[in-house]
Amino acid sequence: MREATGAIHARIDASVGHMVLASDADYAAFLSAQYAARSLTERMLAETPPIDLPPPPRQTDVLAEDLSDLGASALPASFAFTVNSPTESLGAAWVLAGSSMGNRTLLVRRRKAGLDGPTRFLSDPRMPAYFKELLTILNAHHSDSTIRDAIAGARRTFVLFETVFCRCQLEQAA
Repeated sequence: MREATGAIHARIDASVGHMVLASDADYAAFLSAQYAARSLTERMLAETPPIDLPPPPRQTDVLAEDLSDLGASALPASFAFTVNSPTESLGAAWVLAGSSMGNRTLLVRRRKAGLDGPTRFLSDPRMPAYFKELLTILNAHHSDSTIRDAIAGARRTFVLFETVFCRCQLEQAA
């Protein structure tokens, strides 16, 4: 899945990676966009859990706490997000869980830059543990159709995050 979604993943990283370091306002915008995208994804995964796995841990709670500490509000996205099957949900769960690796990198970068502030989301230990469990499922043998569906779900989830981050950056620029 990494290879199949590499381009969109790289675009998202390039467009938002700087936000966690620029200022508290930019960090709050990053967390707000995460909240919006994750609230949609978490709702969808509760309704259509991934095949052979429970939904990932909810992180909107820690995002809302971090945002509150920054004096910002957690605003949900104003549109819906769906997938077509539990196998597509597996791809969506992979995106959410895999992002915990990036969160750890962002946390280290913030600390090296001398930035403090709320880091419940970036340091949440629940998602890396879930990611390990998810990788066990993904590394098992799957049919071609399951793999295609999981990739489709991952792509749809990355598009959701990209859309939300683009809207967030446009709102910030206005």
